[in-house]
Amino acid sequence: MKTMKLWRIAFVMLAAFSLASCSNDDEDFDANNLVGTWQKVYDKGVVSEGNVEYTFSANGDCDIYVYDVFAGDTIIHRGYMLKDNRQLIIYEPMYGGTPESQTWNIRKLGNSTMSWEMADRPDIIYNFERTAHQR
Repeated sequence: MKTMKLWRIAFVMLAAFSLASCSNDDEDFDANNLVGTWQKVYDKGVVSEGNVEYTFSANGDCDIYVYDVFAGDTIIHRGYMLKDNRQLIIYEPMYGGTPESQTWNIRKLGNSTMSWEMADRPDIIYNFERTAHQR
């Protein structure tokens, strides 16, 4: 009798843990979280000689702040749009021509972290953390 009760308790705990550990991809993605400033994060062991921050505004502007130890500060102004909510296109606005653009698949977009992979090069992945300051 005690063995049956222990098995029943173990099964209930296993079922509860299994259901709690299931994740929904939508929990890791909210397009409304894109607006703000994001700093690129490098993998452990990778030494960065600067940093990169992307600031996305609600009106479709994107400012890319690049600090390089050797070249100094640079701010690059771009536009952006979300296609199908999961594809980020960052482009250089041009008048009378086809804009230069980069297309990224958004893998994760939460409140504090974000991850992209280049659309035509899935081996290139950028990870970001939200920063508190705005440029």
